[in-house]
Amino acid sequence: MTTKQKTIGTILIVDDKRENVDLLDAILSPEYSIIRSSRGAETLAIVRQTPPDLILLDVMMPEMDGYDVCRCLKADETTKRIPVIFVTALLDPGDEMRGFEAGGVDYITKPVIGAVVRTRVKAQLALKTSQDEMELWNNNLKRRLLKSIANMRLKTEAYMSAEEKWAGARGCTQSVELFSRVFEQMEDQLGISSWVVSALAGDAALKMRLPVEEVAMIRLAGLLHDIGLLGIGRGVSGVRGIKQGDIYTHPARGQELFTSLDEYLDVGLMVRSHHEAYNGSGYPDSLRGDDIPLGARLIAIADVIEQAANSVTVERDEYALTSVRRHAGTLLDPKLVSYFRMITRVLYFEEKNSATAAAG
Repeated sequence: MTTKQKTIGTILIVDDKRENVDLLDAILSPEYSIIRSSRGAETLAIVRQTPPDLILLDVMMPEMDGYDVCRCLKADETTKRIPVIFVTALLDPGDEMRGFEAGGVDYITKPVIGAVVRTRVKAQLALKTSQDEMELWNNNLKRRLLKSIANMRLKTEAYMSAEEKWAGARGCTQSVELFSRVFEQMEDQLGISSWVVSALAGDAALKMRLPVEEVAMIRLAGLLHDIGLLGIGRGVSGVRGIKQGDIYTHPARGQELFTSLDEYLDVGLMVRSHHEAYNGSGYPDSLRGDDIPLGARLIAIADVIEQAANSVTVERDEYALTSVRRHAGTLLDPKLVSYFRMITRVLYFEEKNSATAAAG
């Protein structure tokens, strides 16, 4: 195994034929640091000790072929996110499919063309960088949300009278805590999105000095606002695999979960109405203005903030608030927008300061 000085990324080239490694090395070494390996077991040891940014992996090797190497990498929590591009002389479509099934992200056939190799490598490294940044963002946001939920719990306890603590508000608050802990265990976009919407809408409801039971119900509806997407395509972690008709019916599907729970019928109505628009252009019932439940109007604003903030990498709070102002009076209730300004800036404050410190 040999290594060249790192530049903008580290590529591990794996092939049992030295001339193949030499060729790929010559193509990529002007831009990347290169690590070389000729055997499967050696490759696994290298990756665990010095994880590369990307692996170019031959398929036909003695002792352990490339498919097996890739499966081992993808089965290991510490190495599964490293992109693997197969480089092979095998031309059968079935071989390419085996590569993708093993966990490869791309497939380059020999004899290789320098421009093709450089383009494929650059594309996969850019994708990995984007995924790493999003994972870091989600982890940081999750930490901030834990603090936000803890603070909201303290605010709610202080706001509740002794009678409320032992009345209906207590049961709803306990339900919120239960679902919060469920979503805390979820690492995908469902958990993150649900937490953000619940925290923002709940804090806005507190600022409005709504009754504590109503605040708890809004928080619960925020956590479960997209529950109707579960079981459809990819859920709320992405809508590309979901049929358009299912998108329009998911609020009603979500409400169905509450139809037999008399104490949570209002939560069901908020879930049903969170895609209603202030000007009447929303769905599923084309409600308008104050006919839309207050909690649903708060959740709609929180949902716009979450989606907007998640679509950019800098100045998330300002971009999200700009998006809210742009939709005020059409999709969103303009009377409620002001309650979200400070809590949005507080939620994204730590990330902005961290980014500034890193740049310095």
